[in-house]
Amino acid sequence: MAIIPFHIVDAFADHPFTGNPAAIIPNASSLTETEMLQITDELSMEAGFVLPPASPGADVRLRFFTKRREAILSGHVVIAAFASMADRGFYKPTADGLRLRVETGAGVLPVTLTTGHDGNTRVTLELPEPRFGEPVPTAEVAKALGLPVECLQIGDHGPQRVSCGFDQIVVPVCDRTSIRGAFREIEAIGELTDRRGVGGITLFCPETFSHEADFHCRFFHPRVGADEDVVSGTALGAVAAYLVDRRLVPAQNRVRIVTEQGHSLGRPTRAELTVVLVNGVIRTVELAATGSVVMRGSFHFNRSAKTAAY
Repeated sequence: MAIIPFHIVDAFADHPFTGNPAAIIPNASSLTETEMLQITDELSMEAGFVLPPASPGADVRLRFFTKRREAILSGHVVIAAFASMADRGFYKPTADGLRLRVETGAGVLPVTLTTGHDGNTRVTLELPEPRFGEPVPTAEVAKALGLPVECLQIGDHGPQRVSCGFDQIVVPVCDRTSIRGAFREIEAIGELTDRRGVGGITLFCPETFSHEADFHCRFFHPRVGADEDVVSGTALGAVAAYLVDRRLVPAQNRVRIVTEQGHSLGRPTRAELTVVLVNGVIRTVELAATGSVVMRGSFHFNRSAKTAAY
């Protein structure tokens, strides 16, 4: 019988039962892809599987699964995985920052683990370089969301396809009433993402719940994972890149943006993003957050399998 341990970690959280939960399986080398999907389905949340790296220069490899399929990258699962590994002493964060490289389906990405003043490990992930695609007609997005066209624009800026490791439509929303709606027509949102060939749709609004946040966000990806996500790192990265590219925030060499998300699901979260520019061009988008280990357990498989050493 194979015994496979797992952790449940709340990402974008500094204490349990907040943030976005993820399942982390630290000894995943012996698992088949089918078993990874079974574990993900059993726990009913996105899962990250920790493996030895295959790419030169990487320290660790992560595979990401939703209840529907494997994903190339999940920002909140990366946060959860490194919080888990730091919690069990596999990596030891430092005040100056322990620099690592994680292998993902989106490439090998830099990660830094820093010891916070509160004792929590702060995980900073450098997301894939942003890619800006075509504008998406505002009327098409408004119909899917059930909102008036005039709500989905800030100044001259409307919906656009953007990716920081996950293709999506970034949508500006001009007022808090619109972004806090129920959005019950999830099938219409799914049809929009299918038609446009993206994984999800992310809304952002400058009217926030907290004075400490710059933007309020919501993320929907009904064809890939949950209908609405508590918080998505890749979605927030795309929003940050859009804001800087469209000059909706003051231009600097390093632009810091604080986002809030998850209020509609009863799990408010906050994240910090830093957009780095060189000669006015976006080079990197960094996502920083903490994670809190909530549960430890194990799966028992009735089959012959060698114990993973990683």
